[in-house]
Amino acid sequence: MTTVPLRRLLFGLRSRYHLWNGRRAYRLGRIQAAGRHFQEAIANGHESFEAYLLLGKILYRESNYQRAAIFFERAQSSDQARFMMEGFPDDFISSLKEREQEAGRPQYRIAVESLHSAHRNNSRKVRRKRAMAHGDFANHDEYLRHRNRPPIQAAEAADIDWDDAASTLFDD
Repeated sequence: MTTVPLRRLLFGLRSRYHLWNGRRAYRLGRIQAAGRHFQEAIANGHESFEAYLLLGKILYRESNYQRAAIFFERAQSSDQARFMMEGFPDDFISSLKEREQEAGRPQYRIAVESLHSAHRNNSRKVRRKRAMAHGDFANHDEYLRHRNRPPIQAAEAADIDWDDAASTLFDD
């Protein structure tokens, strides 16, 4: 009698492990690995709006519209309000069901966002490092071209004829 609760516990732990790793892989942009983890979590009995939705997005991206429609439907039935907040059109799931596997360009664009790259670009450490490396310059090449010139002082900006500078720059 103790094997049933123990088995249920193991399946629950395994499904949560795969759900967590699927979320992590999805955020890091490893779409294939995320899809495998979400499928394992669902196969182990975990019913989650997030797993259904993200697996639907992954399958849509892979042009597997029939299976994507199944998982979008499951996500919609598990939490109607959250599915509506995602912003899908009303006929989205029905259009996926009607679409053939080899259909041309998709009607809707679903963004598979990578939170890892957004976090990395917004990181204070990265921004500080970039600012220290180039100062006010856009890139390292621009810094190398202008590093020997003295910085422009605040009062000097009023002395510049911007129309003349623009005409010499654009050869008008």
